[in-house]
Amino acid sequence: MDERRVRFIETAMKLFAEKGYHATSIQDLVEAWGISKGAFYHHFASKEELLLAVLRYYSEKMVADFTASGGDGPEKERFIRQLTAHFSHIREYKDFLRMIVSEQLPKVNPEVERYMFRQHGRLFLWYCARLIDVYGEGVKPYVYDVAMITNGMIRQYLFFFFFRDDAFDAEEAARFLVRRLDAIVASFAADERPLLTEESIAPWMELEERERKKQRERLTAAFVAVREAAAELEPVQAEEVRGAAAALEEELFRQDGPPRAYLVDALMLYLRHQQAPSLAAAVDALSEEINTYERLHRWERETWKKQ
Repeated sequence: MDERRVRFIETAMKLFAEKGYHATSIQDLVEAWGISKGAFYHHFASKEELLLAVLRYYSEKMVADFTASGGDGPEKERFIRQLTAHFSHIREYKDFLRMIVSEQLPKVNPEVERYMFRQHGRLFLWYCARLIDVYGEGVKPYVYDVAMITNGMIRQYLFFFFFRDDAFDAEEAARFLVRRLDAIVASFAADERPLLTEESIAPWMELEERERKKQRERLTAAFVAVREAAAELEPVQAEEVRGAAAALEEELFRQDGPPRAYLVDALMLYLRHQQAPSLAAAVDALSEEINTYERLHRWERETWKKQ
């Protein structure tokens, strides 16, 4: 995501947190950004689209912060560090989260509601994976129940924390809740029948599969747009651009491992250096789709790395 778009989104987050989403007008936004209303619609089709961009930015930053914070060491300590980062993130964005709850933002439009539902599902599946990492194969038969309990405990404590004005110790909260999890996991009998099964969570899994398919279709369409825009270049340059786009597409969709960042960055840098207005716009759109695709796949790798 380019720096200007990040600045727009972060400014919008602050305005929404201060004034509320519904009370913040497009005029408020463009004045804070220092652009015209016409320029606003160049970047976002509507205030609802901006809200979705803000929620995506917040969610992806939250996921990146706590999945990257585990570090080395025993899995339980890694999990505690990740929960600590999660709680710290909530503390940092407390005003914004208060606004989401008080203004019932999932009801703004169906796309926002679907996105937030998917994010809850992704977080739940991440808990499932991390619980198996921490407690071993023995937790697998009832991992969905433990994940649901974990999710419920964390959500309720976070809800309490972000409506308090005083600070809280994120690490203390994380360690407290993991001790509760130790007791919950130990309480399951070996032959106990779980309440939740794979069939129970199928709706979330199906949503994720549809989202992966749509994201791949959007990324493929962005590559097609780059190849079409290359037609305006001189034949030799156009052929080189198409070759670079093909190599980039092959790298992103490789089956033998994650895309190699150095190769993706080098090919994108080459495409950006080509001088043609229509190609520049297509490359910018491609860059946005690649960023979304890579974020989604980093999340999946973290979630299912031991499944």
